[in-house]
Amino acid sequence: MAMPSVFVLGYSEAAMLLAGQTDVRIRALIAICGQREFAVEHPRITNRLILHFDDIDAMDDADPIQASAWRMRQRERADLGLIQTPPTLDDARQIIAFAETIRGMEGALLCHCLGGISRSAAAALLVMARWTGPGLEAECMRQLRLIRPCASPHRDLVRFGDSLLNRSGRLVSAAIEQLQLPEDSI
Repeated sequence: MAMPSVFVLGYSEAAMLLAGQTDVRIRALIAICGQREFAVEHPRITNRLILHFDDIDAMDDADPIQASAWRMRQRERADLGLIQTPPTLDDARQIIAFAETIRGMEGALLCHCLGGISRSAAAALLVMARWTGPGLEAECMRQLRLIRPCASPHRDLVRFGDSLLNRSGRLVSAAIEQLQLPEDSI
């Protein structure tokens, strides 16, 4: 079964692609929007998943120092009028379920967030991991880096997806390995 191609873009890039859409047939959309961000719109895209969370890490209750720092940053943001929400296990669950519904679709999937680097890259990685099945996690990450060389998938969203897809840490490991810099670049 052929699978849709995947695009990972930032908001502005996605809007420009859809405005000038000619030979690229975007038929599905995963848009991830934070508090002051928006999803791109296009009347021909009927398969849509719009998620609302920010590009921040989830709080780790197991690490009291990290949890305290997280709460302090949230209070500081709230003082500025920002209420930022991290991704949840349910967000990953929705992405995986959406991936299954569009698996045999003709056309392409567009994943976007504000910058097209972290949240949308993680969503695309979960989609590809769902489509390819276990054992191909490193290949999914390599494919993501070909699609979007600057991709740095959101670690919590990848971790949640790894758990839901029963990958025993292989998806997380593949993401970490692909993002490591060569020793001579440090």
